[in-house]
Amino acid sequence: MEKVKIKIDGKEFEVEKGKTILQVALENGIKIPYFCYHPRLSIAGACRMCIVYVENYKRLLIACNTRVEDGLEIYTDHPLVKENQAYILQALMTRHPLDCPICDKAGECDLQNHGAIYGPQEQIVPISALDKYRDYTDWESDFLEYYSNRCIVCYRCTRVCDEVIGAKALFVDERGFHSNIVPAVRPIDTSSCEMCGACVYVCPVGAIISKPFKFWTRSWLLKSVTTNCSFCPGGCDIRLEYGVGDWRSKEKVYRIKPTDNINVCARAFFGYDVFNENRLLQPEINGKKCGKEEVINEIVKILEGSKKAGIVLSPYLPNEVIETVAEIGEKVGASVTSPVADHFFNILDEVGDSNITIDDFKNYENFVIVSEDITSLVPVISYYLKGNIYRIFGEEGARDEKLNPTNIEEGELKNIKGKTLLIVDPLLGYKRISKIIKGVKRKKDFDIFVVPKDFNALGLYRILKGRNITPFGTFIKALKEGYFETLIIFGEDIYDYLGEEEANVLISEVNNLIVSLPFSDGISERAHVKIPMALFGEFEGSAYTLMGYINFERFLPWSFDQKTLWEEVAKNITGEKGMTLPEGKGDTEKLPSVHLYRNNWITKRSMLLGRLYEKVCSVNA
Repeated sequence: MEKVKIKIDGKEFEVEKGKTILQVALENGIKIPYFCYHPRLSIAGACRMCIVYVENYKRLLIACNTRVEDGLEIYTDHPLVKENQAYILQALMTRHPLDCPICDKAGECDLQNHGAIYGPQEQIVPISALDKYRDYTDWESDFLEYYSNRCIVCYRCTRVCDEVIGAKALFVDERGFHSNIVPAVRPIDTSSCEMCGACVYVCPVGAIISKPFKFWTRSWLLKSVTTNCSFCPGGCDIRLEYGVGDWRSKEKVYRIKPTDNINVCARAFFGYDVFNENRLLQPEINGKKCGKEEVINEIVKILEGSKKAGIVLSPYLPNEVIETVAEIGEKVGASVTSPVADHFFNILDEVGDSNITIDDFKNYENFVIVSEDITSLVPVISYYLKGNIYRIFGEEGARDEKLNPTNIEEGELKNIKGKTLLIVDPLLGYKRISKIIKGVKRKKDFDIFVVPKDFNALGLYRILKGRNITPFGTFIKALKEGYFETLIIFGEDIYDYLGEEEANVLISEVNNLIVSLPFSDGISERAHVKIPMALFGEFEGSAYTLMGYINFERFLPWSFDQKTLWEEVAKNITGEKGMTLPEGKGDTEKLPSVHLYRNNWITKRSMLLGRLYEKVCSVNA
């Protein structure tokens, strides 16, 4: 890339030509205040707060929309800059309410921070706090709240909704002081809005807030850790915030926010409450809490005393636990399966494993979505589809319609020219999509991207590939016939694929039921031995996601070390019988349905997502 030399506040920099002054300044640790700029969004130039003085032109220019040129001399601390920044802040604060003590944005508010550093320290316009009100449009939401008199009209919320999420759920009504951010459809909860919370995150002030978070705590009371979400295979980078909210509250997760990459959906933004309810945080044997050593000995005793054991692995486990439990299965001669072992594994066997990630989407001109609704399956995929969009099997009214796709039939694939990515939803079933896959495999300009429903399904496939695993249908047939004496179940994926009632009947017949689950209810209530299973932030390990290979850290203080427990179980078991395969073949016709707010057994437990789901379903009924 071509380089140019510029000076900022007398210091010379060699920078990339084409970048803006603001980008260059931020990259080099030079502070320039701004409200409307965001690295993921287009330039709006709305707030004028990022002004700098350019000596070459003898004038003030906005840094966010001025490209660097060779020889530019830029000043961020020129008297004119300071004077105009103070004026802009004074204009904003003239009609901004003094409600920081009750505003949820306090402590992380750009207006609050910039006002303290760059603004006037006194009110020069005679307007009282009671006068600081303007009309607004009620969003009619149970989850989002808009305060018009706090809004500084930076357009971040409308831009993130249009440009990143693609939902186009918000617009700016009226002009000037009377401007309001208004939902395209009210109530917003049942509109095209995907409740991802991106508008709440990018708002530089407290104009848009999350109602479930409102008044619960302060930002400075929370510990904030950057990690990745495991509620779906996206693997999005997020910030998990936890701590003690106030004197009434216990230590818990209070919210989940995106990073500036804005990879977030409702499952993380409103699904954080699953961390706090009905948690299994300590091992139990026959309903009594016990220590790690005691439960390890009990598991070893049960497995070594069982002639026929079955293990149901969950794609919500990290690679290290999957590998260890597979080793245990080999040692005791167990039948090992997973609910994704039929449809997802079969499709990958046909297509072949690939290392395509969401980051690779930028290399494609065309995208063909083979799904009823890929946005509801993995919302973050839709944020990166920039090109010609085609759709096979798409449903009318699906969230994918925000992409304005061209609906085509299988036979029309041959008419698509250029580098193309076929995005395949395995929940359509192997029989339904196998013909399309076989046809595309012969086209040199086409690549295939199989999107699993579940978090680490790809890691599960890569670890179990080549081993003598039992097809899920065959495993269920053997379970119905009373084949297993001992059953180890990880997670509740079996509920997604069989239904809760049928699954409970089947597992109640085994002599020894060992369950590893994050929750104390559900399948846990039927277990003889219960072992905590970790959610993200609670485990150390790795996973293969649509964002690529990711390492996770364990930082939540109440977390249980599941990795070490299963490693100790493996160490204490002797033998090498090899995995066994029950006789006969079975088939599971049922494939789970997926909703934007209810995609697996974890998010189904979220009370907030449950309320959203019920509200949307009541409107669409």
